[in-house]
Amino acid sequence: MSLRTKFMLALLLTGLAAVAMVGGLAYAGMTKKVDGMRRERAAEHFHESVTAYLAQYGSWEANHGKEGFDAFMQSRRPSAGDRPPPPADDRERPPPPPGEGRPEHRGEPPYHFILADQDYRVLLGAGVYKHGELLSEAARKDARAVEVHGRVVAYVSPEGVITPSRQELQYLAAMRDALWFGVSGAAVLALVLGVLLSRGLGRTLGHLTGAVRAMHGGSLLQRVPVEGKDEVAELAAAFNAMSEKLARTHEELSESHQTILAQAEQMRELSVRDALTKLHNRRHFDEQACTLFSHAVRHKRPLSVVIGDIDFFKKINDQFSHATGDTVLRQVGEILRSHMRLSDLVARYGGEEFVIAFPETELPQAAALCDKLRAMIEAFPWHQVHPELKVTMSMGVYADLAAGTAEAMLQKADALLYRAKETGRNRVCFAG
Repeated sequence: MSLRTKFMLALLLTGLAAVAMVGGLAYAGMTKKVDGMRRERAAEHFHESVTAYLAQYGSWEANHGKEGFDAFMQSRRPSAGDRPPPPADDRERPPPPPGEGRPEHRGEPPYHFILADQDYRVLLGAGVYKHGELLSEAARKDARAVEVHGRVVAYVSPEGVITPSRQELQYLAAMRDALWFGVSGAAVLALVLGVLLSRGLGRTLGHLTGAVRAMHGGSLLQRVPVEGKDEVAELAAAFNAMSEKLARTHEELSESHQTILAQAEQMRELSVRDALTKLHNRRHFDEQACTLFSHAVRHKRPLSVVIGDIDFFKKINDQFSHATGDTVLRQVGEILRSHMRLSDLVARYGGEEFVIAFPETELPQAAALCDKLRAMIEAFPWHQVHPELKVTMSMGVYADLAAGTAEAMLQKADALLYRAKETGRNRVCFAG
């Protein structure tokens, strides 16, 4: 059930409950008031009629067979044409109670009161006592004496039954109808107010719901319209502020995250790169060479490893300076790096030593590529660095996986490099 429906139902039930309570209390109070007035006036009329009846006949038993009490009251009731108009202050009052000249049923009085003689023996029981029964002590306290010529001849008890007249029944029915009209009007008013009030509330809450769903989908910056100055408007304003703060914080975190990732990548690269030549360092080469060796053995694919050393590098440092030596290292590293495939691995192994791993490469191809690299290093215009500078490199190439490990293959290549040094330098020795 939507909040709008709940709000409308709450207004409807509140309105109906209020009207029912007020109308019910008013109806009960009015009915009780009217009933009390009717009873009081009917009792007064009954007392007057009994007094007149006993004054005329002397006693209750003296009239047996002559004129009954009901007929006596009918004869005393004035006709409608002889009845004087009611006073101005009585014209708006409820209709007079039965016994005041408007009986509803001929031969049956609209009220029944209890009548007892001077000894409290019941003459008229009104359905409460039997004829001749003694009136109870409680009833005697409230009984009203009937005096004739200064002598008490009977007692009238207020206990009895009042039968409402047709006009009174119509009056009560009109009150009930008015109450129902009030309930119906309250229901319609509650529905109209519910629609009007819940429309704005539902619209704002709908915007908030849509914005929350959008935030859940990843779009943190949301704004909903702020209408009015009530609590819902304050909620919408607080939501907008929260959305802006979350979006700003998320953006800052994203930027910080990207910065951290870039710094982490930079640190990782620095940890695996040689600062001078920008080639990979020895630790990274050893790790990757082991992986390449395992892959070659598992899939029975060729792998060649190379170790090279710049000839007479100590002499270059001593004769031309360490700055010139650094320039030579950087340039040799650039020549090696720029002529490698993406799958090849080249690194500065330490000092003037460089190592290369050629996956998916047989020994002849690896030896030919190394000789090409050696020639390029020799042919580079080193005189631009220093007029008397000449640089060459010796290399050893090994490609037999039977060595058992990448480290063992590198040791075999190092032995071949030593042979190249011994046989004149600036050459490539290989075995596989």
